[in-house]
Amino acid sequence: MPYVQPMAPGFRYGLGTISGEGETGQLVKLSGDNVFSVNDDASVRSFGLLVNTYKDGERCGVYCLGGIYETDRFVGTLTAGDELACDAASSTFKKAAEGDFLVAEAISISAGVLRFKLLV
Repeated sequence: MPYVQPMAPGFRYGLGTISGEGETGQLVKLSGDNVFSVNDDASVRSFGLLVNTYKDGERCGVYCLGGIYETDRFVGTLTAGDELACDAASSTFKKAAEGDFLVAEAISISAGVLRFKLLV
């Protein structure tokens, strides 16, 4: 089961709802007035990271405005110091490429767990 563990949390926003479904650790974007959806495009700015798994229309918790977190939700091979962006296929972290909006910076990767600084 995917997880996100706050180590030194930033802000948690919990007043919006989700359009569609979203899983713990997926990046979300604004898709309406106080409505979020899973971000499936690295060229679109992410708002934050889902706290839990949510069904369509539910009020959702989103980590945003910085903080240090751990998660097992990322794709590819990452190293400490990598700039991270949204992976379009999984809506999780990937190593940033040219033109991607940055969402986090990798601090460490060990035993399948990414520790990162959230930038959004």
